[in-house]
Amino acid sequence: MLRAVSSRVKQQPTVNNVILKNEAGRPGPEVARRAIRELADIQALERFGLEEVVPVSSTYDLLRRSARLHGDMPAVIYLPTGSLDDTPQVLDFSALLEMVNRAANAFRALGIGRDDTVAILMPTMPETLVAFLGAQAAGRVCPINYMLSSDHVAELLQHAEAKVLVVLGPDPEIDIWNKVAEIRERAGTLKHVVAVGATGGEDTVDFAELLARQPASLTFPLSIDKGETAAFFHTGGTTGLPKLVRHTHENEVHVSWFAGMFYDIGPGDVVLNGFPLFHVAGAFVLAGSAFAAGAAILIPSKLGMRSKPFVRDYWQVVQRYRVTLLSGGPTFVSTLVGRPVENADISHVKALFGGGSPMPAGLASAFETRFGVPIRSIYGMTEAAGMISAIPRHASRRQGSSGWRLPFSEVRAFGALPNGNPDPDRPLTAGEHGLLAIRGPNVSPGYSDERLADQARMPGGWLATGDTGRIDPDGQIVVLGRSKDVIIRGGHNIDPLVIEEALMRHPDVQLCAAVGQPDPYAGELPVAFLKLKPGGESDPWKVLEQVRSHIPEPAAVPKQLYLLDDLPLTTTGKVFKPALRRLAVEHALKRQLGDLLPDGALVELTCQEEMGQRRVEIVLAPGEDFRRVVAEHMSRLAITYDTLEV
Repeated sequence: MLRAVSSRVKQQPTVNNVILKNEAGRPGPEVARRAIRELADIQALERFGLEEVVPVSSTYDLLRRSARLHGDMPAVIYLPTGSLDDTPQVLDFSALLEMVNRAANAFRALGIGRDDTVAILMPTMPETLVAFLGAQAAGRVCPINYMLSSDHVAELLQHAEAKVLVVLGPDPEIDIWNKVAEIRERAGTLKHVVAVGATGGEDTVDFAELLARQPASLTFPLSIDKGETAAFFHTGGTTGLPKLVRHTHENEVHVSWFAGMFYDIGPGDVVLNGFPLFHVAGAFVLAGSAFAAGAAILIPSKLGMRSKPFVRDYWQVVQRYRVTLLSGGPTFVSTLVGRPVENADISHVKALFGGGSPMPAGLASAFETRFGVPIRSIYGMTEAAGMISAIPRHASRRQGSSGWRLPFSEVRAFGALPNGNPDPDRPLTAGEHGLLAIRGPNVSPGYSDERLADQARMPGGWLATGDTGRIDPDGQIVVLGRSKDVIIRGGHNIDPLVIEEALMRHPDVQLCAAVGQPDPYAGELPVAFLKLKPGGESDPWKVLEQVRSHIPEPAAVPKQLYLLDDLPLTTTGKVFKPALRRLAVEHALKRQLGDLLPDGALVELTCQEEMGQRRVEIVLAPGEDFRRVVAEHMSRLAITYDTLEV
């Protein structure tokens, strides 16, 4: 394990709007690290060249720059269990850079060159961060969700052509180690396995020992072009192919640099980062943005925000470590609303930035009212290194808005072609509802598998996001729904195809489809509609039990199964998922509201969907209390609705 550099977190006043210097030592433009408050600030930045505003071209240069400017300031604060009683492990920027140098040297010694990949199968720990950044200095990194099945992990390793795997050793809380032998056998590409927290054996190398043998400065000349591949990030898609998004160093630096300006953070700030580093939010939207600004991240145990001691001590931890920027999606925000602050002083907390899935307006208002902490939304995707737009901390939250685009990037709404894809010849004007597309330095050049390249690419360098929305006259982006099928459970993308492929393995399943069903806690939960063959198994839950092992992760296991005599089809014979999404909404809301209202209060409920935007009509018996109950419940869901009385 990494040695704690300090057990005391040094506190300094936050420095906002500072003028930084570029790598040549010349003063940069006055607006270089000034807070982004409105569109005019973005446009002011764009009067300069991008290289003037962002003086680094790789993630390693970003860290090296912060180590030079803020060397003795905390960079990483790690709580081993997430408890208030933990002795924190703290790495300042200079110590973090030294550890990353050792890791980069170690990976080079294991044969990793610029075009080779180090895969990481780790929860979020300081070692994970060191391995991640060290791999990007030596070559490329591929962080993988450790909760995926061995088969799925092995397939991703093959597509990334990973030569080295960094993995958590035997651990009482998270069992990854028992997958390693099977993964190694099936992947076929691995030359070395590096274990964190385990004694190196015949087939493995101990991470701590590996780093200890290396010098604290780079042993090889470093020359990284901003357009070089830095990482492969897997994401949920709507094809059966492993979907590894290719990130360049420019993609990652761009998001890291400008996200912190939307947050208005600097040295002395502490950013709560409970997201995994195999997710772009944890890697760049939070960790990268903090490092670019000279701020620290606080990691609340390797379980992140799922740590029970951390959830219990949440506000006391925020007070003790002077956390200034909170993070979390609707699932976690909902949990916090139910937890009292008690005697904790949280007056230093500046904002909570949420993303991953839409933040219901009612939930955001409840949080802001209770804690006096503003919530600001982020809109992003893996193909844009995690951030497309955000509401700045200093701007007002407007219902439905995802704020303004990142500097030097573009977001536009297009009309739809007959096949549902954006029409590149029909850009829409402000306020028109269409299909959203993006282009800019944050946008990935493609996927590891070129067969996926044409699915979202448009002429002119545009990338279709799969979302519907509009650009308002003031430039703010409003995301109205999704035209793609991805299920977003608590900010985690789930490919419905992995559910469908598993269910179709059962001999009695004739046809099936998986969609997302609204849930007030998780945002969406996966559900499946099935058509079973006559004379076969008639219990859908027995069907699921027999194929469950083929679903690659627990989060993707359907929470509800619905039997239909026939599934709705398009004219070309494909399952028409908008109709199933409407059914899923109706089933869920009838059940949820039925549990809250007395018999006879809910008369009728119907859902319509157009261009990915769902609208529910709820007919109630007369009664003010009925409308109040419905309004309170619907405020926790990102669904537009109308109530009528009979």
